[in-house]
Amino acid sequence: MKPAQTPSNKPMNIVITGVTGFRNRGVEALVRPTILQLAARHPQARITVVTWSPEYDALRLPHPQVSYVLDPYLKCGRWVQPNGAAHHSLWKRALNKAAKKLGRSNGSHVPLAMPFETPDLIVVTGGDLYSSDYGTTSLGHFTAPVHWARERKVPVALIGQSVGKFKCEQDIKLWKHAEEEASLVTLREPLSQDYLCQELKSPAERLPVTADTAFLLEPETEVAAGQLRFTDNPVVALSISESISGWTGSNYERHAAAWVRLIRLMLDKWQVSVAIIPHVQEVYADDRVISTRILRELGFDHRVRVFAEDLGAGEFKGLISKCDLVVAERMHAAIAGLSTGRCTVPVGYSIKAEGITAAVLQASGIRANDLVTPVADLMEADTFFKKLDAIWNDRQRFAEAIRLGVPRMAAEAKRNFELVDGLL
Repeated sequence: MKPAQTPSNKPMNIVITGVTGFRNRGVEALVRPTILQLAARHPQARITVVTWSPEYDALRLPHPQVSYVLDPYLKCGRWVQPNGAAHHSLWKRALNKAAKKLGRSNGSHVPLAMPFETPDLIVVTGGDLYSSDYGTTSLGHFTAPVHWARERKVPVALIGQSVGKFKCEQDIKLWKHAEEEASLVTLREPLSQDYLCQELKSPAERLPVTADTAFLLEPETEVAAGQLRFTDNPVVALSISESISGWTGSNYERHAAAWVRLIRLMLDKWQVSVAIIPHVQEVYADDRVISTRILRELGFDHRVRVFAEDLGAGEFKGLISKCDLVVAERMHAAIAGLSTGRCTVPVGYSIKAEGITAAVLQASGIRANDLVTPVADLMEADTFFKKLDAIWNDRQRFAEAIRLGVPRMAAEAKRNFELVDGLL
């Protein structure tokens, strides 16, 4: 989707952080529209994407204005990798001692270096990086660019975020410090604003609600046109997460067994085919693992297909856009369904699923919880299927309500970049 305003010809350097890599198609779904919007609005700008997988991401989205550099967090827990293991060990001990005194995580205080030169603007994407779900160390790492930018008087915008909930005072301090120092914070759904304003006493005027930038991702339907011919039945798209058990403390075996039971019920009761979308294919969390395991448990039923190819976020969105129902544990697979007007059931474990669905359904009279399901409820497969069955039988009404909200969400997603332009 093209930006509305006149492009700026001012030369500048823009850095995008909060990028864990395009092997997570949700990250690609966030970052691709961000890059394209910024590049179109500022055709003379140089854009640096700081990511966990620069080589892969550069292959996924080559662009003449864009370069990709490494965020070595997975290797060393820092923004810049130290030279030598001994140096790293000494640095780590000193930093841990200082962090304990300051009540902050390792990545959030000086000395702090970044793998890029001082830019004209930092844009922080990431969706739900700012919560306690992924640990204090992760939270400290992704708040660090805000402090670095503030010290250098560089504007920094956190766009399209879900924030919270936080589980400890240390995490709250990390967030509040970043919130106060950021030039701009936009939230992708109203529940984050409610949480921040009511529980953390943040000022609402500093936290405008926009939408997830993935609402601007264009679906690519060529793969869907060719590959959904494996069936003449209606198709249900499923996004099953390899890592959701770890984030929620659920039993992995029970989680997989619940999906096997649910798929069998769908096949038997609805006479459908199933397209499993492995939206995350990272080394440490590869949805193809659990998806293939489930397919094996189903005896490689010909009515079920795992789309395990190295498809991009737009291609997965194109597949999802052609299905009759979407049930998604990955939030950006759910957004792919919501943003293309599909009847979508997000399976959630944090504020984001209910908040984003509520934003889409805002004017419809339908409650988000009519669709959103906690992962704990999915574990009771037969009970959950009763809810799914009612949704399936009323899927046209839900789809119509979702479609009505899509233009508004796309406009709000674009507003992120209008607000960012205001910083320049």
